[in-house]
Amino acid sequence: MPPLIYILINFIIGGLICLDLAEPENNGYRDIMFYNGKYLAIGTEGRIDYISSSGEKTTVISTTGNNLNCIAVENQVVIAGGDKGTILFSSDGKIFSRVESGINANINGITCKNELFIAVADRGTILISKNGSTWSSIKSEAKGNIVSVTANDSFFIGVTEMGEILTSKDGIDWKIQDYNKEYSGYNRSCVFRKVLAANNRIVIIGKHNDDSPAVLFSTLGNVWSERTLIYEDDNGMMKYLSNEPNAITYDAIRDQFILACDKGEIFTLPSCSKCNVSEKISDSDLYAITCTGNLLICVGREFSVKALNF
Repeated sequence: MPPLIYILINFIIGGLICLDLAEPENNGYRDIMFYNGKYLAIGTEGRIDYISSSGEKTTVISTTGNNLNCIAVENQVVIAGGDKGTILFSSDGKIFSRVESGINANINGITCKNELFIAVADRGTILISKNGSTWSSIKSEAKGNIVSVTANDSFFIGVTEMGEILTSKDGIDWKIQDYNKEYSGYNRSCVFRKVLAANNRIVIIGKHNDDSPAVLFSTLGNVWSERTLIYEDDNGMMKYLSNEPNAITYDAIRDQFILACDKGEIFTLPSCSKCNVSEKISDSDLYAITCTGNLLICVGREFSVKALNF
């Protein structure tokens, strides 16, 4: 065989090995929820851990090796969703079983309202369940992948990475608002990452087309205003948030939203739009965040955990 063929074969094999050994994108924890006095975190390669208030981890046996992206809790039922249509069900948070989703698309978000579970996935797919173990799917008219979903007393709200906002009162009939088209000429186009409804407000986080962070606020979900992400640093200089926000939580005691961002930064959004606060709490990218009382838990890359007391 000519030497050139040997070189080509070695190059291909070497490339495949490198791809196989490469670190998965966003490797680590991807979501976290408060459950039975502890925090339940899920992440890549099917990992499920309980995390104590001091940051100690206890691993739960997982029934999948697929990445887990999202988790929801309703009463004692825990639902985790992940890549390739993975849904894990648990009635006690200790034993998880895989249930049939009927799809092969990546599941990116789960929420629950009035005992109805809604999961959202790539290619505009929406999953519906009344018990968390039996699911049916519908195909929305969204053009993008639905990357996150939340709910308030009035409706479910989902977002896509293409700047679409989906709303539904019953989880079956969905209306779609194209934010980038509707606000063209007024606000910069956005790529959405997460949506959260809390205390009569709906917040969407993501980034603009120039990769700068974006945060949108709404009360009814039809009119949106962009929050200015400016803050005062330790030297009294005014700066803009530059690290990409990956997750958001609501601090009910202090009535403020908190972003978990790349490079270990958390960014606090109080009711005063001029009182934003930035703080670096870790060297790792933060992918998920939750706040319970006076305790803030942030998790992220390489399964890092950071617990903060207010």
